[in-house]
Amino acid sequence: MSTGKTFYVDPKNVNTTSFILDKEESHHIAQVLRLGIGSIITLLDGIGSAYRARINSVNNGVVSGIIEKTLESYGENKVNIRIAPAIIKRNRFENLLEKVTELGCKEIQPLLTERTIKRTINIERSEKIIASASKQCQRSNFPIICSPIDISSWLNGLEGQCFAGIQRAKHHLSELKIAKDQVINVMIGPEGDFSDKELDIMKNKGVMFYSLGTRRLRTETAAQSTLSILNELMI
Repeated sequence: MSTGKTFYVDPKNVNTTSFILDKEESHHIAQVLRLGIGSIITLLDGIGSAYRARINSVNNGVVSGIIEKTLESYGENKVNIRIAPAIIKRNRFENLLEKVTELGCKEIQPLLTERTIKRTINIERSEKIIASASKQCQRSNFPIICSPIDISSWLNGLEGQCFAGIQRAKHHLSELKIAKDQVINVMIGPEGDFSDKELDIMKNKGVMFYSLGTRRLRTETAAQSTLSILNELMI
C-alpha cells in the first residue's frame, strides 16, 4: 500500500471515511513538504491500522481528507516479540530503540541489571524515536516502551516463553524450540553480561539461553542480531 509520505494520525481522529491530523503533522505536510489538496498520503494510527488517504482540505493549519483504503496490522510480524534489553548509554539505547522497532518487536522493556550503569530513560523522547522509526518503516503498530524494571520483577509477571542471549550458552536460537503461537520474550544483557545471581534467577524461571557466537557483542548489536534471526525463523 506504500503511497506517498507517511504520517501519524491519532486513532480518535480517523474513521472509515475521513481523517484529521494534529497541528504538528499538518505543519510538516503543508509547510515543510508543501503537499496540498489532492495529495495521496499514508497514515498510521500506531495501534494496528494503516490508511491510504487523500488530502481535501488545509484549513487554519490543519490537514484533513478522505480515507480511500484501510489495512489492518499493516507492516507487522505474525508473531509477538517483546525485547527486554539492559539499559545502556543514551545514544546507543536510542539506536537500539530505532532498530528493534524497524525489526518488528511489539514491546520494549528496559532492564535494570546488576551491571547496568545508567538507571533511567526518557520515556517521552523514547516514544518519539519509536514513532519516527515506525513511520519510516511503515509499521501500523508502534511498539510500547515501558518504564525500567529489575529482572526478578519482570520475570515474576511474565507470560509466554522467554529467551536470553549469553556468551556461555551451548545452543543457537535456531536450535531452540520456539512456539509461534506464544509471546516470544527476549532478554539482552549489558556488555558485562548478566551476573551469576541473575542467571540463577533466570534459570529458575525457565528462561532458555542462546548464543550469538564467540564474539562479545554490544547490547544494541545483540538485540538487532536476535530479532533478525527470529524474523527469519518465524516466517
